[in-house]
Amino acid sequence: MILLYKALEALANLFSHTGLWLVVWVAVLVGFSAFLLRLTRTPKKPRPWMVRKGECPFCENELFGTTREYQRLYLLETVSPESQYLCMSCDKEKVLGLLSILGEGR
Repeated sequence: MILLYKALEALANLFSHTGLWLVVWVAVLVGFSAFLLRLTRTPKKPRPWMVRKGECPFCENELFGTTREYQRLYLLETVSPESQYLCMSCDKEKVLGLLSILGEGR
């Protein structure tokens, strides 16, 4: 019986003025933690991947297909169909290789 009275007394003390504020702050902290956990766990929608025509999506430099060199070389598309989509800075080795192949063929 004494244990029941002590439990009730502890519960009454918990909801006294200072105990009530303690319960409120604990509830706020638990709620905020749950909110942060849910915020970090929800999958994010991917941002739309926009590519401007004639620009590299990674470095935003011009693509090889939009340059005057590409327009001048009429056989380049038959040698390498993907050559118009190569970037002048990201794929520099491939572009120089294609130009050297066509330069030797002349």
